[in-house]
Amino acid sequence: MRWQTNGFIKVLCSRKYFRLLLLFTLTVFIVLITSLLEEGESFTREFHGNNIVELGQAQSLKSIVSANVRRKRKVNQTTLKMDNHQNANLEPMQQCLSWCNKANTGGRYFLSAVLLVRIYSSDLAKLSTRELMQWLYYLKYAGFEHVYVYDAYVFKNESQKNALEFLIKEGFVTYVDWSHNAYPYSVTGTQESAYQHCLDNWGNESKWQASIDIDEYPFCTQDTKPNFLQRFIANFSRQRPDVSQITMQNFLFLGKPLGDKEHPLLIDRLKRRTPRPANTLVKPIYKTRQVRETHVHHHDLKHGISEDADRNQIRLNHYWGARLQNWGEDTPEILDKTTEDNTIKGIVETLISCVRVCLPNESIIYTFRWN
Repeated sequence: MRWQTNGFIKVLCSRKYFRLLLLFTLTVFIVLITSLLEEGESFTREFHGNNIVELGQAQSLKSIVSANVRRKRKVNQTTLKMDNHQNANLEPMQQCLSWCNKANTGGRYFLSAVLLVRIYSSDLAKLSTRELMQWLYYLKYAGFEHVYVYDAYVFKNESQKNALEFLIKEGFVTYVDWSHNAYPYSVTGTQESAYQHCLDNWGNESKWQASIDIDEYPFCTQDTKPNFLQRFIANFSRQRPDVSQITMQNFLFLGKPLGDKEHPLLIDRLKRRTPRPANTLVKPIYKTRQVRETHVHHHDLKHGISEDADRNQIRLNHYWGARLQNWGEDTPEILDKTTEDNTIKGIVETLISCVRVCLPNESIIYTFRWN
């Protein structure tokens, strides 16, 4: 064993093998140095977009960490901007849904409406299916939770059932075929009987109800935000619990309508109204359980009293149009008895801006049609 060790040492000490050992050691050293230099270079590059920027081999660990922090901050700022943009788009959508997407109340409503309507092509006022849908759209905005539509069509092609289908499925409309009472028309046999039928069959579903026509729009002068009519009724009944019927005074909007291409909504086409109530033909909002018998303008009450609402708080915007001028151009008489009124402009803008959120398609309230 000792001989073998001495022999091995002699071999290592020989000049030939010494040179080989030295060459091997130098090779390993060069490889290690090269590897370290390449590793150092890899830490001296930073991505900016699609470009690589040289930062220098002497860059410290602190500067590398700072660069990473800056990159993360930049990414976070970009993400925040994207989130803010998305939130900015979501906010108007949520505002629209807050009033047009009525919650399912299980057939119990604070406020509903009943409508008797006949849509027919020979109507000089041209109150078509489009105007019916606009009216229902507005009622949602005002705070109505349900509408009972009595369709008094005379001919089958006048029926509005298909047009109302999505609102029926949505639960906003109850459709009643009233054609058997449509002809011959009479106030008692057609209109008042519809109101009474609604009261008898569904009166217990609503605390308050309004009986109005498709050219009549309840309007609060001091509150035009969504659900304004619910707030008005709640405040009124709190101050006057003895009142079971609130009547809205009748303000006519007259004159030749503006073009429907530029002003697709009826309430945006007529902008001249009578400065005072045009007549005593008010329309009621009433506690359903306190009504004994229905009529057009005043219902007979079981309990409580009927009160005309302050016209400076609420009124009925009645879009009569050009009836008084035989559907012709504006006359000096019409201009003299009316004043310009565009106070509903804010509601018009909101209704238009919410169309794509609240309706299946824009044609529902923009396209002129008869069924």
